[in-house]
Amino acid sequence: MMMMGVMLFCFAQEHIPFSQYYVAPEFTEEFGASKVEDLRANQPAELVRMHYTMFNYALVIGKLWDGNFQQMGMLEQYLPKGMAYNEDELIKKGYVNPFKWNLPQDTYRYNLFKLRNSEYYVVVMPKVTWEERLNAHLHQYGF
Repeated sequence: MMMMGVMLFCFAQEHIPFSQYYVAPEFTEEFGASKVEDLRANQPAELVRMHYTMFNYALVIGKLWDGNFQQMGMLEQYLPKGMAYNEDELIKKGYVNPFKWNLPQDTYRYNLFKLRNSEYYVVVMPKVTWEERLNAHLHQYGF
């Protein structure tokens, strides 16, 4: 019985090898191939953190759930100076790049940004939830 418990514990602690980490083309396009390779070689945990952040920090959603939301107004109010965006393309991608946009994050509440298309929103999860999910993702790769 003890041996079975030890085996289950060992299997539960297995990590995905970093060599299998997939970097999306959009990430490479944003930061450049040399930066991505430098991060992969010298700062793999930072690569995983940045990659996860790019695609999960601010998500486009089509339906609200019961949650602790804070209305932040229209997304376009947070548009960086000199930048334009295509709302249909944003909806198609499903995320807002936090390295281009500066969308605020609350400690305990979901921040909700309205899109002109009345069916969609951008949501930024609370800092507490974000850190839990980011740490769980990093842990998958042994970081």
